[in-house]
Amino acid sequence: MKRFIVLCVCIAVALVLGTSDARAAGFGIYGSLGGDGSATWEEDVYSSLNPSYNTKTAHQGAGFMLDTAVAKDSFFNYQLNLGYDGFTSKTPGSSSDDVKLGGLMISNSFGFGIVRTEGFRLWMGPEIRLAWPSGSNSGFDYDFFGAGVGPVVGMNFNLPGTVSFMVKAGYQFMTYNGTVDSTTTYSSYDWKLKEKLIYVNVGILFRSFGDTF
Repeated sequence: MKRFIVLCVCIAVALVLGTSDARAAGFGIYGSLGGDGSATWEEDVYSSLNPSYNTKTAHQGAGFMLDTAVAKDSFFNYQLNLGYDGFTSKTPGSSSDDVKLGGLMISNSFGFGIVRTEGFRLWMGPEIRLAWPSGSNSGFDYDFFGAGVGPVVGMNFNLPGTVSFMVKAGYQFMTYNGTVDSTTTYSSYDWKLKEKLIYVNVGILFRSFGDTF
């Protein structure tokens, strides 16, 4: 199932990159912060016997960004974020220990331009996110795959020349599935993590030829 989802995303990205819009796109980098995230951990197999654990989460990330319509007068834009996402949460059942995970994150934003001027673009739409966080903490190894969807709104500030600044904010409903392995007892547990995440991205884009109003 994971491979199928990844394959679908890769095909979608390849189709977008193959269009003439992508050849007139903007490329750059972004940084991301997520806060006030709430999450619920529950053991997949024994969820009816064991209680779930409610915790807070935080995210920090950075990576590569592509946008098919940064400054031009186009109603639709596709934005790809591909980078590293660091994930911090309380260990299930613990009030003090934090588990720090990290890994690849891919987000796909499908935007519709509400305001389009030469120097400013305001867009909003749905976003699909995939993540592969993993890490170790207190004798346990964590390995998860996450997928989520939610609304996103973005603003592009277009300077004279080829440089644009981007601010994007979103709300994600994420579900992670994976294993927690004990390095001392050599036992393995299946866990599910459901998260509600608010995040903000800030980035800089360099517009290619053709991405003008």
